Amino acid sequence: MATKPKVTETTAVTNWEAEMEEQAKAAAAQEANTGGGSFFSTKAGVLAFGGQALPNNEMAVLIVDGILENVWYPGAYDPDEMIPPGCFAFGRDEADIAPHLSVVQNGTAQSKLCKDCEKNAWGSAEKGAGKACGNRRRLALITAGKLDEKTGAFTPILDPEHYTSSSVGYLKVPPTSIAGYANYVKQLSAGAKRPPHGVFTKVKVRPHPKKQFEISFEALDLCPGAIMGAIMERHKQEAQLIEFPYQLGDGAVKKAPVKTTGKKYTR
Repeated sequence: MATKPKVTETTAVTNWEAEMEEQAKAAAAQEANTGGGSFFSTKAGVLAFGGQALPNNEMAVLIVDGILENVWYPGAYDPDEMIPPGCFAFGRDEADIAPHLSVVQNGTAQSKLCKDCEKNAWGSAEKGAGKACGNRRRLALITAGKLDEKTGAFTPILDPEHYTSSSVGYLKVPPTSIAGYANYVKQLSAGAKRPPHGVFTKVKVRPHPKKQFEISFEALDLCPGAIMGAIMERHKQEAQLIEFPYQLGDGAVKKAPVKTTGKKYTR
């Protein structure tokens, strides 16, 4: 009878560690989009975080990453009764953005692709000529320094560790401010030859005669090379985390039949 080979303790530990490493990767992949996050508020045109209004309605930040976000809520907006969205989608290209997997699994996806969705068409809103589905930007922000409340002078944070370990806050750029953000990104690309995460940015919320308020973006300074290594690494990490989903209802909101009347859509 052959003698069973003896497994040394060193080999056994190595095998367990390798197996646990693979299991850790699988677990992380499973939970990659369920982390959640803390959002800045712009309610009533007041820029706030954690319930605290920010001085002068502005902040100096690093835009670590940004994605497209489409969100549809069933029923009319009611500030006193916040309901979960019925459908939402994230992406980086309008051509292939589609409902999030959690929405599909919940049975409330309104279309296979957002570009083909009737709720993403102009005139589909309950009121006005807008869209029933809100097209936004979700930005991941890290505090980048201080703005003097009187002079507006910017004092940057230049410690690489800050950009490696600081918590991220998320800002939803509403449809009325998307054009301004898009122009800012294009200007950075054409002039500074940098993406948003290569520049310190001032984000400000200010009143607007027609839109109630708008969010503006202004370059404060280029990020120096001494901290760009930390920033680039954080950008890669955030790209894997920024698409965390919203909480959904129980699936009671299903795809509703939509009838067309001219250029507008009514349910």
